[in-house]
Amino acid sequence: KQWYQRRVAITAGTITKKDQTTVPDLNNFKDANGNGLSQTTINSITINNVDLPNEGWYTCQAVNKYGYVRQDAYLHIKDLCEGVVCPGERICKGNYDEGEGHTCECPQFCDYTELIVPDYVCSNYCEEHFNECAMKTDACNNDKFAIEVLNSGRCGYVEQPEILQAEEEYGVKDMIPGETLFLECHANGFPEPNIVWYRGTDVVGSGNELSLTVNEEDAGEYICEAVNCMRSKVSKRLALVFVTEITTPPMPTTASTSATPTVEIQPGENTIPDPPRSTCAVFGDPHFLTYDQRAYSYMGTCDNVLAMDCEMARWFVYGRMRPCGRSGGSCLETVTVYVDYEILELQRGWLVNRNGGKIVPKNHPNKKIIVEGRRNNFTLEFDGAILTLSAVLNKRPYEFDPNQMLEDKLVVHWDGYVSVQIQTPQNTRTCGMCGDNDANPDNDMKTRRRGLTNDPVEFGDSWKIDPRGRCEETNDPRTPEEVCGDQYEEARTECERIFNIPKFQNCRDNGGHDTTAWIESCIYDHCEGLMQQEQLPPKCIVAGAYATRCGHDFWDREYPFPTRTEQVKGWEAEAGCPTADERFQPVLDTGCPQPTLEEELAGNFK
Repeated sequence: KQWYQRRVAITAGTITKKDQTTVPDLNNFKDANGNGLSQTTINSITINNVDLPNEGWYTCQAVNKYGYVRQDAYLHIKDLCEGVVCPGERICKGNYDEGEGHTCECPQFCDYTELIVPDYVCSNYCEEHFNECAMKTDACNNDKFAIEVLNSGRCGYVEQPEILQAEEEYGVKDMIPGETLFLECHANGFPEPNIVWYRGTDVVGSGNELSLTVNEEDAGEYICEAVNCMRSKVSKRLALVFVTEITTPPMPTTASTSATPTVEIQPGENTIPDPPRSTCAVFGDPHFLTYDQRAYSYMGTCDNVLAMDCEMARWFVYGRMRPCGRSGGSCLETVTVYVDYEILELQRGWLVNRNGGKIVPKNHPNKKIIVEGRRNNFTLEFDGAILTLSAVLNKRPYEFDPNQMLEDKLVVHWDGYVSVQIQTPQNTRTCGMCGDNDANPDNDMKTRRRGLTNDPVEFGDSWKIDPRGRCEETNDPRTPEEVCGDQYEEARTECERIFNIPKFQNCRDNGGHDTTAWIESCIYDHCEGLMQQEQLPPKCIVAGAYATRCGHDFWDREYPFPTRTEQVKGWEAEAGCPTADERFQPVLDTGCPQPTLEEELAGNFK
């Protein structure tokens, strides 16, 4: 910078940092040899390679025998690379000519003459380079991070990694805190693959063996990844681990201070709608209607994943299917719901198992039972025919009233016998026998290994939870014509009559619940038979599942608000089926003995 002082003859001028400026001694100055005209003295300071220590106040001081004057200026150093982290070996360079912006540039790893010296190397990316300098230069320019020399000379034969363990090798592992989780993973390939272990997306180990003393935070999916040539990666999910402390479960608690484990329902408490959910139905012998409305039947007799969160693995629902019917069919026996390390098992007769302790919803009809967990709570509600379980998965502000919160929920409706309906937030991608919840029924049959099939047996068997291979072979599903034989037309006429009753008309015509798949299932079960055919006619069990679907909130993907067909109430009289009161005791008898309310409150039952 140049500094000017006019009109007075100046005999001295300096520019220094302000804190280094001193007051001049005017007695040291002689008379100026001027001729009466104005004189100008020009002084300047140059700082080469400006850096942060040069920032600060600078003072220009002009002095003659008559006095001195000062002018201050602040020099601000702008580091255009401050806080910039360049990838790999790149170095930040600020665009100081323009005064803003930066670029990340590769350094010069060697003299350019060295780039043409032949000294072949093979990198850990399994790529050949003229020499090591050329390798580093290429890696930096093409973002190949952590580049190293694998061997001198040319690269040999390259074989992509292959994990030797099967997908879900260890299946589902239920563990308690303090137990040791031990998993092995081996892979073939050349160069020899490196093994990395993940829990979800977090790295938890490396090498062929993983050994952990688990606590509740260690629950999740365990994935083995084999890597060679840096970019050649394969992975398999080897285990789904649950860690639950086994304690004597307390009685269900509520927000009230009453000793009773229930709280009365308060109608109209929630004034904002639930976010949209998709509904999957599993009913009868057993028949499936996926989230995306694809219908199929599956006759396996094992524990199978019905639905699970395939994004975060926060929740899953699996069903235990056991033989029933006349000729090799199967039915749901229990439904287990897992949310945020909390597990409830819904049993026949509406009994609920929590870590070996019993919760008895039939003793608390039309009341809510809050089952408190350490990370999440379950709400149970029994209306005399259907047990509804719900759990809040996520909360977010309501767009029309930020002071209220929308709640994404997992909701399960269980008839206490053989039918369940699972409702999942529409914005969650799922997997399992209920499909992937993406509004496309054509891709619902994705196997556990993410392959696509149209074979219900291949699809359902892939979702077995059977690490020891003890489940029996699954029978191929049969058509209603094959099951019914000569009775087919009679069964069809009866089932069409049931699903055309006036009580179902509004549900079918306005609620969007097509009856085609339900009628086919009704025909099959009417001929095949379940367990208690007289007291719980199979055709009525299917019709009851349809009524449950109609009578609860149901969302069409084209509309944000649910529909519910109130007219479906009392459908049994028109269909010629047992009422809820008439079904109550037969359904109760299919499960384990249950305590009375007095026995439950006393806690003297197991």
